[in-house]
Amino acid sequence: MGKNGKGMTRRGFGAGALGTGLLLGAPAIAQGKKDLRVGTWGGEFGNLSPVIRSDIQGSLVMYNVFDGLVNINFKDRSIIPCMALEWTQPDPLTWRIKIREGVKWQKGFGEFTAEDVAYTFNFHMSSKSFQMGTALFPIESVKTDGKYVVEMKTKQPFGAFPGVTMGYGGTIISEKAHKEMGNDAYSATPVGNGPFQIESKKGTEVVLAKHPDYWRPGFPKLDRVVYRAIPDSTTRLQALQKGELDFVTHPDPKDMKALRKDGKFTIKSTPGWEWDYQQFNLKAKPDAAYQNKLVRQAISYAIDREAIVNEIYYGEALATDNQIPAGYMGHRQPLLKYPKNGDLKKAKELMAQAGVKGYEVEVITSDKDWLRKELELVAAMVSQIGITYKIKNMDMGGFNSLWLNQKFDQHLEDITLVAPDPDATSWWFLHSKGNASGYSVPSMDAMLDGARSELDAAKREAMYHKIVDTTLEECPIIYHCNTNNIQIYNNKIVGFEPAPQEYTEKLDTVSWS
Repeated sequence: MGKNGKGMTRRGFGAGALGTGLLLGAPAIAQGKKDLRVGTWGGEFGNLSPVIRSDIQGSLVMYNVFDGLVNINFKDRSIIPCMALEWTQPDPLTWRIKIREGVKWQKGFGEFTAEDVAYTFNFHMSSKSFQMGTALFPIESVKTDGKYVVEMKTKQPFGAFPGVTMGYGGTIISEKAHKEMGNDAYSATPVGNGPFQIESKKGTEVVLAKHPDYWRPGFPKLDRVVYRAIPDSTTRLQALQKGELDFVTHPDPKDMKALRKDGKFTIKSTPGWEWDYQQFNLKAKPDAAYQNKLVRQAISYAIDREAIVNEIYYGEALATDNQIPAGYMGHRQPLLKYPKNGDLKKAKELMAQAGVKGYEVEVITSDKDWLRKELELVAAMVSQIGITYKIKNMDMGGFNSLWLNQKFDQHLEDITLVAPDPDATSWWFLHSKGNASGYSVPSMDAMLDGARSELDAAKREAMYHKIVDTTLEECPIIYHCNTNNIQIYNNKIVGFEPAPQEYTEKLDTVSWS
């Protein structure tokens, strides 16, 4: 999932902010066994609607407000029913989906039906939303067959349809609420069908309340959840330690050893379906040195991935040089070509072979403090082969504006994979019609399209091996590591199930012991 949406800079928000009480200005909440205070990274909460691209921070909230068509069993990567009870494929280009009956939209907006599903998918298509380039690309048409059945026609066979199209693309909006509120208002405070509904949203705070008509009896177990965005990881952790928060995400990994030793909090560290990476804009500046793949290879050889894992993540990550994480079809091993500690001699040889002695390039990153530290470390590494990274730290909104509109030279970011299928690790980042870097190689497009349509698992896996090998040779993206998702919370909290996706922290099963 891309880090997209609105944000604000983290600069100037220091630990001293705790001196007057972190939650001043928040609604008065009697802390008890039915409330949860969550600290997330980032600035102001932006879009929370699934028909507009959201950032990771907003998605943490959104996926507690909405239930999608399907869920992922993260243990075996299988697709399990949620709003869609069952799905069949009468022919290679047709999918029929049976919708769960009796599900109610929040705030009195009626029953969830097939009409809402058709409306959502057709809105994506008519508005040419971000999902048309990601999960909904194969859709030709969507129509209802009665109140609880949706029929979708696709332009091509797509074996990953349940996990990608129904999974990542299957978060449905209320037709009635969306039409009454309008797209902008719905984006700010959407009406969902999930366990929690939005009570209030202001700046860096979102308050959720229990959905009283939720379809799963006995859930959610909490009455209220308050999200507070706190940009600095040290400040977030201090708030937890002082009892001002109950649950925090993205602690500074350097604090993990001491936290594990004192045993005062529950710690979850889950290997993630994500990677830290560098990406080059191969569309702009045709005379840039990095247009030469030998230079990009040199950069990859200059990277000490083990140092990144140890110095930035303190071991809470796994060094990798390719895009397919463990557990996915096509995974072989973390490092296939580039050594974990780099190879400066090889890097310098490639620079000489490319005829490049050195150059400067602006490299942007967003407001995640750990990525800013990582970029400084990587800049020191590439300086050893004569390349100077001119670092530009940006807030999330500014970063996304440059990235999505291809107005950058080079960036360092992280990304979360949205589906348990290798299509989600490769097509959107490497296909000429999917990536934000201008990388356009007809042979790569053909391999990606072929793997997307192939239904034979063995043949498809072989295709992804070739796709990965080509990526390692071309280096349009340089992968650093697969990071762990970390949550730390009060020892009296039970029922939280961590996920390998950074934006998935579902709180419906959480309660106080």
